[in-house]
Amino acid sequence: MFKQLVGQEEVKSKLGFYAKAHKAGAIVPPIMFNGAKGLGKTEFAKQFAKGIDRKLLEINCGTIRNAQQFFEQVFMTAIAGNEITVLLDECHALPKDLTEIFLTVFNTEGAKKKEVSIGDGFATFDFTKQNFLFATTEMHKIFDPLKDRMTIVDFETYSPVDLASIIQKKVSWVNYDKGILDEVADTVRGNARSAVKRALEVKAFCNVKNKDTLSRAYWNEMKKVLGIRPFGLSNLEVQILKTLKSNGPSSLQMLSAVTGMSRSAIQKDAENNLLRSGFLEIDGKRKLTPKGRNILERV
Repeated sequence: MFKQLVGQEEVKSKLGFYAKAHKAGAIVPPIMFNGAKGLGKTEFAKQFAKGIDRKLLEINCGTIRNAQQFFEQVFMTAIAGNEITVLLDECHALPKDLTEIFLTVFNTEGAKKKEVSIGDGFATFDFTKQNFLFATTEMHKIFDPLKDRMTIVDFETYSPVDLASIIQKKVSWVNYDKGILDEVADTVRGNARSAVKRALEVKAFCNVKNKDTLSRAYWNEMKKVLGIRPFGLSNLEVQILKTLKSNGPSSLQMLSAVTGMSRSAIQKDAENNLLRSGFLEIDGKRKLTPKGRNILERV
């Protein structure tokens, strides 16, 4: 079922089990995918739906205003009565009234159908025909009682070996000089989506050069042309590291003033990556680690 997808062995094992159980007559439980962006949640949802012979309906929960809209414009038109797998992406953005209805819907205890009142009518969830996948990048925002009704599937950051495999599979005709593929993989920071994007950049660069091998010289040129830094550091991240090196331990407010970015943007777009990479630590103030100092020497 997941042969073409690299890595995430635990995810493959869990979803493979539920697919087999479905074919044996079991109801697929509501499943929640938990993990950062770019770890393959949507691709696994597509392959899971295909594996149980259902079409996939993708819904971004940020577009759902309220329960009435969901049932009138989505459920009654595209879900009710159909053989379908529904992916509710970014489910931490579900409206409160729809979340409360889902508490009833998914409190099934093995029931094959669930009927809920909606306004003056009702809606029937038929779990012999429909299964529901939820996906989130912010599990801490999910209402705890809803989480309790879900089977949680955690997505992990990809290993360097897996990332190299993703890049190589995406553009199989490109060869790499010794060590170059590993260096390319190091710039995508454990993210499968970024690995695919980088592979396409490699393809475009090799096409421009009319070469089928990414040599050391060409890789250095590609990094310079496209602004690719070690570990895929962004301009904002480099600016933060340089500020910490020159100013010493700094507050979030200070970093905001120096970079011109809001505190929330720094936390969301830069700090998390720097913390995960071990370049930054927070002990009241933001501090540059020895590893962060070393990476600055390579930028």
